[in-house]
Amino acid sequence: MNFRYSAFASNLEKWFATAQRDLPWRDARNARDPYRVLVSEVMLQQTTVAAVVPFYHRFLERFPDIRTLAETDMEGVLPMWAGLGYYSRARNLHLAAQTVMQKHSGIFPKTFDQVLALPGVGRYTAGAVCSIAFNQKIPIVDANVARVLSRVFCIEEDVKSSSAQIKLWNHATLLVEKSSQPSAFNPALMELGALVCTPKNPRCEVCPVSKFCCALKTNRQNELPRTTPKKIEKQLHDICLFIGDENGVLLRQRTAENTEKSWWRGMWELPRATVAAGGSTPCAIEKLLLELKIEGEIKEKIKTFKHGVTIHAITLDCYEIAGARYIAPGSDQIGRDISRPDNQNDMRFYDWNEIEALAIPSTMRKLLNWLRDYFVKNAQLKLL
Repeated sequence: MNFRYSAFASNLEKWFATAQRDLPWRDARNARDPYRVLVSEVMLQQTTVAAVVPFYHRFLERFPDIRTLAETDMEGVLPMWAGLGYYSRARNLHLAAQTVMQKHSGIFPKTFDQVLALPGVGRYTAGAVCSIAFNQKIPIVDANVARVLSRVFCIEEDVKSSSAQIKLWNHATLLVEKSSQPSAFNPALMELGALVCTPKNPRCEVCPVSKFCCALKTNRQNELPRTTPKKIEKQLHDICLFIGDENGVLLRQRTAENTEKSWWRGMWELPRATVAAGGSTPCAIEKLLLELKIEGEIKEKIKTFKHGVTIHAITLDCYEIAGARYIAPGSDQIGRDISRPDNQNDMRFYDWNEIEALAIPSTMRKLLNWLRDYFVKNAQLKLL
């Protein structure tokens, strides 16, 4: 195939110069700072641009450079990521910053292999950092790029298959090598997929590279790329316990010791557990209370939230525990001045105003806000 790679790259770069969105990670300072490019690329993994923008500003305001991030412990990092989801990204970003400080004397590495070796950095992310920050001719293939290239070159295989991936990366390599400015070409390829070559109803009439597109010529732009159907969602039923009042609430921090899942490790939440398959809610509550070394009256369910994590659809039921007490000789009713009888520090009673500064998953924060309003309002009504 006599494909005109240079002409394709030139057309796309010209289009990008005037059509690109005004995004914070594209300004002169951020786009040339490999640390800031890495932050944006990690945040954009499996997350929309609109959702990332405010977090990007907030994160860099708190951690303006790689040294500041590396020297902050995860207790300080997680609150800046809370609400963005996929928290392993924050942990890997933190480890990457520490690696740069320890192995590269605080100077961000410039070679592809060195960037690829950083914790949590894959082939795409390493290519994005090297091409955008250092203007190196290194290819990238993300979901948007895969869609564009599968249509341009009429790739028939499932885009996630090994054979299709080899073709996609080969074409991406040939294209970026013919580009005059890799720091603009790679973002342009992604932007084309985001704005024009969309999953459904691509806007071929305004595409700057439509004359190169095999799918358009064969009228298959709505058939490609070929993909495998999404995995069926797994249904989970979780319960959490509200132990508190209008003054505050008991929270538990997820640690490696007290949780089987790592989704929210290091973050604070109401004590929570998953109802076992074939099990009952009362049994799950009793088991959780025993694990927490707490006893009290299990009252009726007070709130239900539904949310998703990866392929899991989760129903979260919240139950109030009245008259809660630690199971220990001489222990009093749980309150802010009562410490764990076993001296563990993964649980604490927080005033409502204190939880604002904690790293709390977004759905759990919505639930806590609802509970705070509910119990404060009820306390006020009792005084009338």
